Amino acid sequence: MSEFTSLLVKYLIGLMGITIVVVIHEIGHLAAAKIHGIEVEVFSFGLGPKLLGKLYKGTEYRISMFPMGGYCRLKGSDDLSQALIGGQRTFTHTEEGSLFSVHPSKRVVTYLAGPLANLLFAILLYAFLATLPMQVVSTPSIVATVDDYPTLFADATSPASEAGIQSGDLVVKLNGVDVADWEDLESMLRESSGVEVFTVMRGDTELEFTVAGQETQDCSFRYGLTTLQQALVGSVRPDSEEYRAGMRNGDLIIAVDDVPVSNHLELLELINAAGPSLQLTVLRGTTEVLIRFTPGHDERGMKDFQFSIAARTVKRGGKPFSLLEGYNRTKLIVEQTFAMIAGLFSRDEENLRSSVTGMARSALLIGDITTLGLEQNTHSGLYALFYLMGGVSISLAIANLIPLPAFDGGQVLIALGEWVRKKQIRPKTYYVLQLLGVVCIIGIFLLLTVVDVRHLLAIRH
Repeated sequence: MSEFTSLLVKYLIGLMGITIVVVIHEIGHLAAAKIHGIEVEVFSFGLGPKLLGKLYKGTEYRISMFPMGGYCRLKGSDDLSQALIGGQRTFTHTEEGSLFSVHPSKRVVTYLAGPLANLLFAILLYAFLATLPMQVVSTPSIVATVDDYPTLFADATSPASEAGIQSGDLVVKLNGVDVADWEDLESMLRESSGVEVFTVMRGDTELEFTVAGQETQDCSFRYGLTTLQQALVGSVRPDSEEYRAGMRNGDLIIAVDDVPVSNHLELLELINAAGPSLQLTVLRGTTEVLIRFTPGHDERGMKDFQFSIAARTVKRGGKPFSLLEGYNRTKLIVEQTFAMIAGLFSRDEENLRSSVTGMARSALLIGDITTLGLEQNTHSGLYALFYLMGGVSISLAIANLIPLPAFDGGQVLIALGEWVRKKQIRPKTYYVLQLLGVVCIIGIFLLLTVVDVRHLLAIRH
């Protein structure tokens, strides 16, 4: 498969996932409008020229040419046109079933129904995914202190190191509670109150250390620990320079440009510091193999490697179907999304550009992660796709609540203003606000498109 074909497949997979999420959003508007007596003129799956259409109970259901989302057109555009042409101060000639003929409260519910449909979809999806048995990563709780690897962690200090914990220690207990693996330790530390007692094995000796964590901006605590693993290759992308150079799954990397490597952090330090081309020495069985290649680069000019470090996996059975499980997962992602939005305003320009994505790059990211899962097995690929669709659904809900006139959030504010003031907005004011909203959307779309194109060009070069 050529590089272009591979990118196209990834993009189409991601676009399919995004389109489904957008259509679910529009179904929310459709259902709420029907319930409140607002006529829906067109409901379209996709954008652009109509391919197929069927009229049912006053609504034309379409399949359009371009599978890039969809839309739900509510009745009311003729009312606005007549009001503008006639210079009317109110929508006095509204048709039955028009958006402007119903009480503002019904418009509020109709516009909120789209984001709510996305959140409900995410809750149901995550509740379902939680029922599936999964192979999950289970990394041994062998730790490294971040101050032992300054180039990787920006000279960060390590409270754990200051307390006496050393790289290579195996954490077996936290506050007397057994630690199963690194993922278990991370989960326990997320609930930290600031002071933790670590029990570690150093060789055959059991040691205990009390560590006071450093408080972060989000009121959590960091302990300056990371996982330590063998530099064992887990998977190599088949279309990558590494694969063409001879790297294979299961290779143990023992040297970079003849400098010995004992773990994956040493590997990262050495390959980041190396020149444009690399020579890796790997152990394949009992045979040493030399692998020479030139890695690609991401949009920031950083080396972009197409192989992963092997991870141990364990099979965990699914849980009973629980809306609470789905709600908790959705709530966590909502909180993470708002934290990420807040973080955008504290980052430098370069990092800001790399964090913001449009539809093209989002679709490519979804497709890339999905195909990575499919390379392992169908179950992993589909799980990754559905999980990411849940995240996109949540992001779409949050984005649509932005208080700009052309977004659902802006429409809700307008309707709430009418409801509180008990006075309808002037048609001309409504038109101007909509026009400004459309201009903002076009501007945002063009900006994100430029960011996505720059990213794709960076990948190619």
